[in-house]
Amino acid sequence: MEWFGESYDDSLDKLFSVDTNELRRQLLGIYGVGEETADAILLYAGNKPVFVIDAYTRRIMGRTGFKPPKDNYADWQKLFMDNLPADVSLFNEYHALLVRLGKETCRPRPLCEQCCLNPSAKHVGQGFPCRNLHRGK
Repeated sequence: MEWFGESYDDSLDKLFSVDTNELRRQLLGIYGVGEETADAILLYAGNKPVFVIDAYTRRIMGRTGFKPPKDNYADWQKLFMDNLPADVSLFNEYHALLVRLGKETCRPRPLCEQCCLNPSAKHVGQGFPCRNLHRGK
């Protein structure tokens, strides 16, 4: 909060008028703010088209077989940013859906029979097979 007051006079308008990449760099320079937190601030508070990567996203996408070449935040984010239109509403909705699926169904011990991505689930009409869901990886 001290940084926010000193740098932007406690003005969200001033804060979010800064170029997205520059503001992300500044946020990452604050002690305790990591990539996920910085991106959540940019997306949810600043309405900037930045996809937030979290443990749920990595787990779900990894189980469905969609993984970046390297298992690091930047490559996971690039996977989404390169394959989706840069749209704040879309990123917000996708992330929220991944969080919900990760909390309710695609847990560390997954509930595959309830998963909306499992085409053999009774409540699902169409879907694509989750390559590893049945093994809980």
